[in-house]
Amino acid sequence: MNPILFIIILSIFLVSDSNFSKSINSLSHTQQWYKLLHFKNAKSEIDDPKFFFSKDGKTNPEAELTALIAKLISDKSDDENSTQCYYPSRSAWILEQLPQLKKEIKEPKCEALKGELKSLEAKYVTLILASAHINSPASAFGHTFLRIDNNPNTPLLSYAVNYAAQTTEDNGFIYAYQGLFGGYQGRYSIAPYYKKLKEYSDLEQRDIWEYTLDLSKEEIDRMVRHIFEIRHFYADYFFLSENCSYNLLWLLEVAKDDVHLIEKFNHKTIPIDTLRVIIKEDLVKKTTYRPSKRKKILNIAKPIKNNPTALKFARSSDCNVSQIETLSKEDKIASLELATALLRIKLSKHEISKKEYLPKFLKILKIRSKLGSASKKDIKKPYEPTKGHYSAKASFTYASNHAFNAQVKIAYHDIYDNDKGYIPGAYINFFDTALQYKDDKLTLDEINVLDIRSYAIQDAIFKPISWQVAVGGKRIFKHELNAYLQAGAGFTLGSKELYSYATLTPTIYYRNKEEHSISANIGVLYNPSKHVKVGALASNEWFDKNREILKLKPFITYSFDQASAINLRYEHKELDMHKEEDFMLSWFWYF
Repeated sequence: MNPILFIIILSIFLVSDSNFSKSINSLSHTQQWYKLLHFKNAKSEIDDPKFFFSKDGKTNPEAELTALIAKLISDKSDDENSTQCYYPSRSAWILEQLPQLKKEIKEPKCEALKGELKSLEAKYVTLILASAHINSPASAFGHTFLRIDNNPNTPLLSYAVNYAAQTTEDNGFIYAYQGLFGGYQGRYSIAPYYKKLKEYSDLEQRDIWEYTLDLSKEEIDRMVRHIFEIRHFYADYFFLSENCSYNLLWLLEVAKDDVHLIEKFNHKTIPIDTLRVIIKEDLVKKTTYRPSKRKKILNIAKPIKNNPTALKFARSSDCNVSQIETLSKEDKIASLELATALLRIKLSKHEISKKEYLPKFLKILKIRSKLGSASKKDIKKPYEPTKGHYSAKASFTYASNHAFNAQVKIAYHDIYDNDKGYIPGAYINFFDTALQYKDDKLTLDEINVLDIRSYAIQDAIFKPISWQVAVGGKRIFKHELNAYLQAGAGFTLGSKELYSYATLTPTIYYRNKEEHSISANIGVLYNPSKHVKVGALASNEWFDKNREILKLKPFITYSFDQASAINLRYEHKELDMHKEEDFMLSWFWYF
């Protein structure tokens, strides 16, 4: 400790009431101080040097506290950059712990900060989960952020608090690489909630789940002060660990002294897992579901989904209402409302200009207003994401050929898992590794560094392309392990309970030399309940020299709860003229 600083602080303690005289050492090792520094595993997780008052502040909480007190005493400025205005969270905390310091420091006006706090007028805090969006690398596992409310009845006037990597990169592979190894700066930000809601629900077509948190006014104020301080600084962003959801936990820990959430996450942080922990700690008092724009549009289109005339009008850009003159009143209403919804999407995607949009929009609204009200069916609330299976998985399999397989993956959801709580047809395997024990030998059977399959279901309105990409290592001819890179596309039809897909996937293999193949893949999947999922998968892969691999895999999975399931499948494989058949029984353990 700096001797001069120590003398200044000691003199204050000597003249203070003994009830308030607390040693620097004792205060600097309290959980509250650690939380304010984002201190874990003997260092702060904040990487911006401007955050610290001491040059050793990142690893020495006592030196950081000493330097803060010295700065508070010496700072005589009265602008927005003064210590108490720029660092309101830590400043307020130390003044609560050592109120005698107030006599020794100058209190700045902090007009800008007070103005922001007044406009925010925080009374409620809601945790928002934007459902997973497999076509967005940043949100493949979903995304969480906070909403600060003044009035729960007017959420669109609230503010969103977000933590995200600062990047404009839209290349999924580059984003994944940089994100995995801390290549981006992560920052907190505050923005109007309606903008964030539009970004996730309208543009990305994602469901929104709102979890109102059980926080007192004092706890909310403490959180808000910390947000206004920490927004100035960055931390290295890690896609799997120190990500959006993980860093929101720090805000909750600062708000509530008696919760310990961060310690439950070390190497992997999936948004839905953080939400489960928050619910387990009894921090949620209300849950609200807001369907995506896509679901709202499909709900509007239900009455006319089999009416080509109505759908043609709704999709057209000329707004020729004579096309729907012969339709019933209900079908006319559905056609007009669907047309306005699709028109908004065209505007948001810049497919039409605002100048073109406005007269068409007003024309449709005018006609619609003359038809009066119509009955509408509510959108069915889906299975809550927190009730789906846990995100990591270990599989133990015994096959009829007397082989035993043990398989582990970090995340997240594969084709054999029950879809309830997840997006049907959206599958992500991350660092999926399988070992096989057979004939007294232990071998690496396969490794999937990344395997993403997006079997996006097409419907009357939306026609998304299904796609898949994978990289890793697997055994093919002669059971030799080959590195591979695979990518392909196709289409998916059906409903969220029953759907089928068809894709074509070229693959590059490499062992001692490069090999190429192309495979046709088809599958049918049926997921009627939270317990049962059945399916049949087939593929035929063609190589050069007239070699091919045919696979057929019917299966059934029965889930007992979020943590366990059993899977029974039959695998038929033909490699050239050689056939292999196996029955396999697996136990899935989710954690």
